[in-house]
Amino acid sequence: MRVGLLLLCLLGQGASAVEISFLYYREQGSATFRALLEEFSRDHNHLVTLYQITSESLKPSLIKSVLQGTAADVVFAPSDFVGIAEQGKFSEVPQALISQKTNAEIQLTASIDNTLYGIPILQGNHLMLFYNRRLVKEPITTWQSLLEQKDQFDEAGVAAIGWNYSEMYWFAGFYNTFGGRMTRGKLVTLNDPPMNDALNFYKSLATRGLVSSECTYDCGYKDFIEGKVAYAINGEWAVADFEKHLGDDLGIALIPNIGKKAFRPLSSSLVLVFPDNSLDGPKAEALKQLSVFLQSEKVQRVLYEKARFLPVDSQLISEIKVNSDENESAMLAQLELAVPMSAEAAQGSAWIGLRKGFELFNKGVIDANKAGEYMQQYAERDYGQHLKNEN
Repeated sequence: MRVGLLLLCLLGQGASAVEISFLYYREQGSATFRALLEEFSRDHNHLVTLYQITSESLKPSLIKSVLQGTAADVVFAPSDFVGIAEQGKFSEVPQALISQKTNAEIQLTASIDNTLYGIPILQGNHLMLFYNRRLVKEPITTWQSLLEQKDQFDEAGVAAIGWNYSEMYWFAGFYNTFGGRMTRGKLVTLNDPPMNDALNFYKSLATRGLVSSECTYDCGYKDFIEGKVAYAINGEWAVADFEKHLGDDLGIALIPNIGKKAFRPLSSSLVLVFPDNSLDGPKAEALKQLSVFLQSEKVQRVLYEKARFLPVDSQLISEIKVNSDENESAMLAQLELAVPMSAEAAQGSAWIGLRKGFELFNKGVIDANKAGEYMQQYAERDYGQHLKNEN
């Protein structure tokens, strides 16, 4: 869905503008990106068009556009999107185009077999615990303490906690916390013992009435903003919206431990990828200029201050840590516990298998043991088909 407008720039006499199509997948932060792209257009005499698309539509739409020869010049996407580098004909990214202030670990999130297919612009993309200070005096540190607080929330007529219960990005953190990993290298690893523990614990949170298994994204977003829920598990992408609506009533904390295990959500970087080998095409120079611009200290700072997105600039992150308030400290502390998401194609197949098995488990069709087996088999079959198509 196109929601952006053609961004205008002032053309110098005799200058030749390059038209760049920029595909943006996030619901949040589009206004900040649009303003930055307007600035880039003015400064570099290029014409940039911003298109916005839902995360669910991003992958199929891009693959289709590459097949049709109509792909965007550059796409802003989560780093696991790199897993379709072959299908999307993504350009390899030269190391020289990566800012020296982007650390090696972040670069790995955009790499396959030590080859970069994306330029990290932001980091984080991780879940954390939000709470309403009007309803919560001291944030919980364990799930047991939430159970103990539940009665007072019931009396106040508010839900204890909300999140997108059936969305696997949320469940994956529970699997991580019990010691599981969705993938290890090029292997799908969903049928490991921690899956049984994670599924049963996750289900118990619903059966004990702490969270509704019917919760959608609105439970941890809209209902939280409206004061209908005391706690919410949501991502760093929601920080700016929550600050706008709750102001000083917004609190951020670590997601509760499971026993003595610190909660470990997934994290990723947000990267620029170049479909249909655009970085090697006639617009290469303009795309390189845009890449350098978005990695610049000035732009990284704007993205943090205006949209509350975490920069990849290591010096800026260090500055933020030194000057952070209580909420910012919690956001960064949760990131340090996060598990970076793989960019391997196996990750995409793991998501599909995880979702299919969870749906059957959540409906009571199969138990946790069978769910893990089903997830693994489904994901391996999908991954095998992916490898077959590549060859």
